[in-house]
Formats: sequence, structure tokens, C-alpha cells
Amino acid sequence: MKKNLFIGAFVAFIMMFAVNVIAQEKATGKDYKNLKKQEKVMDKELHRKAIKEARKEAKALEKEGFKTPAGKLPLAKQIETAWEKQVELDTDGNPYWYVASARIIGGNQSAAALQATNTAKIDLAGQIQTKVSQLIEAKVANDDMGQENAASLSSVVAASKSVISATLGRVLPLVEVYRTLSNQNVEVMVTLGYSIQDANKAAVQAIRKELAAKSEELAKELDKLGY
Repeated sequence: MKKNLFIGAFVAFIMMFAVNVIAQEKATGKDYKNLKKQEKVMDKELHRKAIKEARKEAKALEKEGFKTPAGKLPLAKQIETAWEKQVELDTDGNPYWYVASARIIGGNQSAAALQATNTAKIDLAGQIQTKVSQLIEAKVANDDMGQENAASLSSVVAASKSVISATLGRVLPLVEVYRTLSNQNVEVMVTLGYSIQDANKAAVQAIRKELAAKSEELAKELDKLGY
């Protein structure tokens, strides 16, 4: 979706502002309640911006001819929900959801929806793989495991995209809209969400199984990293 760049920049701004607020609180000794008030203000602003941009995108999609399949939420509501998930932060100020979108053209609505869903899942798996790789690399850098084991562990993680993709069982459908093109083909747009905490945990478990098949010693090294 076109929103990704805007949201990434906006969330980064909010997180930087949060860090500055916390630093000021520590420096001046203001009480905890005041800090929480600041956080609520940031959350409200982030939510307000998300809704505003979501409504713009919904109007643009409707102008392109997109419609909602029977039984799904109205288009505008779906887009709002997707935006809200993108900007939702956990208690530490980090994103709470992985979100991925795909637009696919197919011969019929069902085929296009299935392909778009699978494409979005592959995108999710790539995001999860990147994040888990960063987490494990950071842990490895601070751990005393041997260089050979560290290299083997990093190598397995780097090749784990298909393994992670197979673990995506609790994906949350956020958006599914479609439009019929002039040649009677159908274009479907799908957006999926996945809890970052659940996704990372499932990915590490899947990687551990992969490691155990190669070397139980390596699997135990992953266990020691605390995931």
C-alpha cells in the first residue's frame, strides 16, 4: 500500500519524540504520571494521523473501482483497521504488528485473492526473517559461543524464509478488496497482520527444529540465547 513510507517515517518520528521525552523526564525528575500523559498524547496523535490517511486511501481505492467482497467489512473500515495496526505500539514503544500487502490480477476473484494472500504471507515471512536475524545476531555478538557455531547459526537463520513462511498460522486478515478490470480479469488487494511477538516466537521455534535436524549442539546454542 502507498501508506508504508508515510507510516514508517511517522512512527520513527513518534519514537524519537518518545526517547526525548523519557530523557527529559530522567534529567528533570518529573513524575511518572507526567510521562504517561505524554505517551497518551503521542498515541492519540499517531491514531489521528492514521485515520486521516486511511480515509484518503479508502477514497482513492473506491475511485479506482475497488469493492468489498460479500461478508467483509466496508472498504473504509478495513483500510482504517490496517492503518491502526501499522501504527500500534507496544509498551516499549515498538511496533506491535507486522503488516504486509499485495495486489494481484487473476482470472477470477478467488484465484486472485488466494495468490494475493500467499504473496502477502511471503512478504511477512521476509519481514520476520529480517527481524529475527537481527535479534539473533545481536545475541550472538554478546554470547561466548565459538565463531564456527555462530557462523552456522547465522547461516541457518539467513536461509530460513521458507521455514518461517510455513509457521504463519495466526495471520490476521485486515483488508480484502477487489475490482473487475475492462478485460474481465479481477484485481484483488489483500493486507495481512501478524503479532510481532507471536511471529518471532514461532519463527525461532521453527529455526530451532531446523537446527536440531543438523546439529543438536547448535539447537542448544539457540536455546541459550533466551528465546
